[in-house]
Amino acid sequence: MEGYGPRRDRATTEDLSPPLRVEHRFSVGGDTRHVSPVGVARGLLFVEGDRKLYALDLKNGKKRWYFDLPGSYISPAVAGDQVFVRAESGKNGYVLALAVNSGLKLWQFKFPRVGSAYDDIGGHVTSPVVAGGLVLVGASRTLYALDAKTGTKVWVLGLDAPVASSAAVADDTVYVADFTRLYAVDLKTGEKRWDFNHGAVSLFFAPVVVGNEVVITSYDTAYALDRQGGHVLWSRTIEARGVIPCGAAGNHVYVKSTGQLYALDRLTGEIVWSYGAGDFVSLPAITSQVMYVITHAGETGQLRALRLTDGAEVWHVEEARLANAAPVVAGGRVYVHTVNGDILVYGPSS
Repeated sequence: MEGYGPRRDRATTEDLSPPLRVEHRFSVGGDTRHVSPVGVARGLLFVEGDRKLYALDLKNGKKRWYFDLPGSYISPAVAGDQVFVRAESGKNGYVLALAVNSGLKLWQFKFPRVGSAYDDIGGHVTSPVVAGGLVLVGASRTLYALDAKTGTKVWVLGLDAPVASSAAVADDTVYVADFTRLYAVDLKTGEKRWDFNHGAVSLFFAPVVVGNEVVITSYDTAYALDRQGGHVLWSRTIEARGVIPCGAAGNHVYVKSTGQLYALDRLTGEIVWSYGAGDFVSLPAITSQVMYVITHAGETGQLRALRLTDGAEVWHVEEARLANAAPVVAGGRVYVHTVNGDILVYGPSS
């Protein structure tokens, strides 16, 4: 799923070190400038196209099936023999469950309300996360827990403001944010355990959970909160606007602005290193030694590898038509989107 797992830490234990080379170039066509990262599971590559979800064979890129979606902005999550995907068009929003092997629609849930009255900011259908037999998705001012097998509502939680993040899950607790609050919610019952008001309107992909901490951001400040009680362990103001949490591994948590990525000490919040990337740096794909990011500077795009210990760039390749979607590492390969419907598969050059 987006963020690699329910904790949304974007980290894998795989050891994939550069240099890399393009092994395959698969294509679904269409305009894919604004797409979600690919999903990799069960020998398939799940790819967003133009209002379609494609399942491609990982070995040769052949299309196993595709599904026409009632909207755009999808983000698939695979659990067992099902793939869950959100879709949104105008005021209509859905989450759908499809059979992994065939693309057959198993169920569909339509949200009663999508978006918000705040210039249409916030409240949109969030990326699904699957945990404990539940599919957790937010829309408007509500977090929904749906039965993964049937799509029926198990519980709902009303939020004080429009939902501003996808959910993250660790153990028996769900973490989700609206404009100004982070909520910790019982996974089984939907009962609120605690909330934290950070005070500044913020939108980000999802909270990041690492160890006993949950990391969020608020405008220019990163917070690490104790998962059990919600009290602040540390906060760190960053000299950048619109900072968002983007991962965690080892002794570091990572946050980013549009063009800058920061590694913070997990225990203190001190800035360990930062990496500037011109116009844009993507969310990372974190391996055991390096992280991979997409960057843009002017008319050119790059896939870069940064060393986790100090942020030093150890490798990059130019690819002008790279989309902004985060790279994905799986099975010893890096998968990236282009803006014109291609997926590039990078593997070891030796």
